[in-house]
Amino acid sequence: MNQIKNKIKVVFWDLDETLWSGTLAEAEEVKVQEQRVEIIKALNARGIISSICSKNDFEEAKGKLTALGIWDLFCFPNIAFQPKGQMIKNALTDMNLRADNALFIDDNISNLHEAEYYNPAISVMNADCCDKILENEFLAGKKDVHLSRYHQYKQLEKKALSKKMSSSNEQFLHESNIRMELIDYEDMLFDRIAELTERTNQLNFTKNRMNTEQLRELLNNDSVDTKAVRVTDNFGDYGIVGFYSLQGKRLIHFVFSCRIMNMGIEQYLYSLLGRPELDIVGETANSDFAEKEIPDWITLAESGKGTADGHMETIENILGEESRLRIFGLGACDLYHTMAYFSMPNQQFHYECNVFKGKERGVNVGTEYIRSCFEMSDSEKEYCSYHFYNYTGSLAFNTRLFAEDYDYIILSFHDDMVFKIYEKKDNRNLRVILSPERKFGDTSILNINGSVSADYKEQRLWLEENFSEGHFIEPERFYENVVWIGNYTSEHTKIILITGPELNFFRKNNPHCEEVLGQISMINKTIQRLVKDYPDKFAMADINKAVRSLNDVTDYVFHLKAQTAYHLFTEIVWAMVRNFKNNRKNMLYKVLGNRKAVIWGNGAEARNAFFNLKLGNVNPCKYVHFDYQNKKIGTMQVEDYRILEGAQSQYYVVIADEANYDEIQKLLCELNYEVRKDFIRLRPIPYQKIWNEEM
Repeated sequence: MNQIKNKIKVVFWDLDETLWSGTLAEAEEVKVQEQRVEIIKALNARGIISSICSKNDFEEAKGKLTALGIWDLFCFPNIAFQPKGQMIKNALTDMNLRADNALFIDDNISNLHEAEYYNPAISVMNADCCDKILENEFLAGKKDVHLSRYHQYKQLEKKALSKKMSSSNEQFLHESNIRMELIDYEDMLFDRIAELTERTNQLNFTKNRMNTEQLRELLNNDSVDTKAVRVTDNFGDYGIVGFYSLQGKRLIHFVFSCRIMNMGIEQYLYSLLGRPELDIVGETANSDFAEKEIPDWITLAESGKGTADGHMETIENILGEESRLRIFGLGACDLYHTMAYFSMPNQQFHYECNVFKGKERGVNVGTEYIRSCFEMSDSEKEYCSYHFYNYTGSLAFNTRLFAEDYDYIILSFHDDMVFKIYEKKDNRNLRVILSPERKFGDTSILNINGSVSADYKEQRLWLEENFSEGHFIEPERFYENVVWIGNYTSEHTKIILITGPELNFFRKNNPHCEEVLGQISMINKTIQRLVKDYPDKFAMADINKAVRSLNDVTDYVFHLKAQTAYHLFTEIVWAMVRNFKNNRKNMLYKVLGNRKAVIWGNGAEARNAFFNLKLGNVNPCKYVHFDYQNKKIGTMQVEDYRILEGAQSQYYVVIADEANYDEIQKLLCELNYEVRKDFIRLRPIPYQKIWNEEM
């Protein structure tokens, strides 16, 4: 630490409390450390490049650096809420430099250790020790008054940015079989299109707000081409997620829901339309989409046809009720995307989450919330729905948790980990679950002081007058609540308990919250105790096997990226099949006989099929494909499909490759395999994710 080991070619600078005093993300007024700016200028003149490695919002940090007149001093800036060690490692690869020629300066010792972990040969230095680095022999550099080395790296930076980089997320998009359908405008679509124009902002590029009469007139104008955009992928149907109105060569409306953010739909469609004139209004989440490469992972589906070929034989035709699993999920944003992967033909599942009702959540899902709602008297329920917005949703007192005889229940505990319990002073049995501060989420208080709404300060004052100080749920109460839920379910129902992420990160604008981290740790330990005490009822799926770094989440520790949500899904499936015996018939019992199941596929669809079959009491023995070389799914190598030749008595084939289905069916028929008897088609069922009950 604080020792420079080798000749330095690049210095990575932290921003907050290093290049400037203060924390930009916390809206503090930052003050640049002028002497360190002079050091950076001197390093550039020595041919030593300076870069940035900072956990901040990129555009906000760039704006501040630009305002200070120092943005152009840096090459390859790395500004994101991601692990700094990984950012440095990636930057060094792009710059074609080695870690032993790099120095990282930061005020946080844990960040310095993280940089060493990812880049073992790197030199690291605490910001307090950096003001004399120009005197170090390893930073002598070489005189470069024309900054030729700086300009070389700026050119390399532009080249790196223009390259199509293959990332894990992009690979995931390639395998997701994203399909876009353009639907001619009809009057039945008006409400959804009107809603999109009014409610969307992040991907509303035109922001052409019209009243009802104006919009209807435009949509029915024969000179204007209006089409709605529907998007589906392997994991569900996102519904109508956008629309455009094109008059001549000019876009009047170009609007999308944030549901399809980062899928590349806007740049794909814009290119498909021939890149017409578009005046982008205001700030958007992807204002430079037109400059990006056209995604090659999106397929245009024929309108009205989609991807379903009704005459083809699908697995639904051979399933029986004796094999179908009934699954219920209850959770928050950590399970929101994960549950979509259970949308397969052999699963009948239902998911309840803390959905919004307008701009705030109308319901919560913690164990204390569920139990207290269940045990409240009618007058107490009326009181809560009158005063607390998060008790006004349609599910607030109507959970389906105990409504059916489920095979599996999946529970996550966000609201037990983040929200607090408030007890009414004159009725301690009335316990409500609320957000303790706005950074934890909004739970507005209603109808106080003779007004339907009041400002935040008035709400908290009313709460303080009428309720005890809020506190997190205690370990024993949480334990009792989970056992209580278990006792109310059927004896054969098995319950999967999802742990909370113990990543030292909370949310974008409040990166660290020790209070919540401690509560998550306590809940996780209690979950472990429950699983140990009731092994025949509870099993654990550890989210921390999926959430290992900031690369696995977005702006909030419970907001999982697509790959992370899928990883959690696999952990849940393994928790089911490894801990409990499925007494239902295998899902292929009508056709499998003594044969072994083989999956024809080499990507995400095949991986999904594997877990669907595992849940259905079928153990696939191998993957096959005509595109099999260097393909591996999990620990299994994809094999040449020709091993199936003459092996109808050994193998039953499940096809999980929609894009190549026609070709695969043809090849199987050439091998004398018969549809249904020897092979079947497995497709996911479209899943509409509902996050706002008013939408």
